Amino acid sequence: MMKRLIKAAVVALSLVSAVTVPTAASAHWRHGPWHHHVGWHPGPAAAVGALTGFALGSALAASTRPYYAVPGPVYVAAPYPVYAGPVAERTCVTDQWREWVPGWGWQVHRRTICR
Repeated sequence: MMKRLIKAAVVALSLVSAVTVPTAASAHWRHGPWHHHVGWHPGPAAAVGALTGFALGSALAASTRPYYAVPGPVYVAAPYPVYAGPVAERTCVTDQWREWVPGWGWQVHRRTICR
């Protein structure tokens, strides 16, 4: 696929440059026989430059690896095993008491104590 693209760009570039090169007759017609024109006129030179840039840019863009938005899978090793003694059983007790609050009344307090 890449070789086809490069071949097509080279063919297009050579066709454009062959068409835009001024001949001796057109140079005489534009400037007269006394003016010897060296180089290209600005119009064809700009067209060939733009097409060359387009061809090179598309060839470079086609040659790079595609970019995917979603990253690939990540493999993470399992953590090392942790060796510890048996879990001690905890005993929890809920303690509750009432307290008289003046202007409010009885208020119940609770707390949990684990040993």
